Amino acid sequence: MPDLDSEALDFRAASESFAPVRALSRRDLETLRLLTRHQGRSVPTVGGLLLFGKGRERDFPDAWIQAGRFAGRDKSRIVDQVEIHALPVRAVEEAIAFITKHSVHGADIGPVRRVERWSIPPAAAREAVINAVVHSDYAQRGAPIRISVFDDRVEVENPGLLPFGLTIEDLPQGVSKLRNRVIGRVFHALGLIEQWGSGIQRMASACRDAGLAVPVFEELAT
Repeated sequence: MPDLDSEALDFRAASESFAPVRALSRRDLETLRLLTRHQGRSVPTVGGLLLFGKGRERDFPDAWIQAGRFAGRDKSRIVDQVEIHALPVRAVEEAIAFITKHSVHGADIGPVRRVERWSIPPAAAREAVINAVVHSDYAQRGAPIRISVFDDRVEVENPGLLPFGLTIEDLPQGVSKLRNRVIGRVFHALGLIEQWGSGIQRMASACRDAGLAVPVFEELAT
């Protein structure tokens, strides 16, 4: 982003995000590719601005998450909604909290221990939200990331078709092409991503362990 300077990034927000992992120095901003050198100046990268930009929505107005809870199985009646405009690391937490809020919680009492049961497995919700944030095409206009919670399912939509050469059939096999390398690198450093391509497999495992069908993936051209 050559028209901006290093002050366009919120170093305090970045430091707070990294605090549970390690102390962050200003030199780390370039190591993580949040900043880069351009014509002798230190300027934010696109990924850096998306992650920790002070005015990120001026350049990327759709870089936010819209979440809604609908009564029934379609969108004819909404009962709860929220717009999440926090920086991505915090936005992931808020989006997962919204899904959890609208999950049915119970427990099976076994012979040894109590086993918690959720209608929407928290691990699956986490992986779906993180996947959407990391792989969205933020250059597109007109659609944020959308999370829709229905009586019988959760839908998570992110803008952008699959990268060239990647197919829907590849996804459950762990094949991955990272669209946003800086976001992926930072999420990996924060422990939000464990291993490239493994998130969808963990999502499917969480659903199977809960006795649910594995997730369905669709690519919709508009």
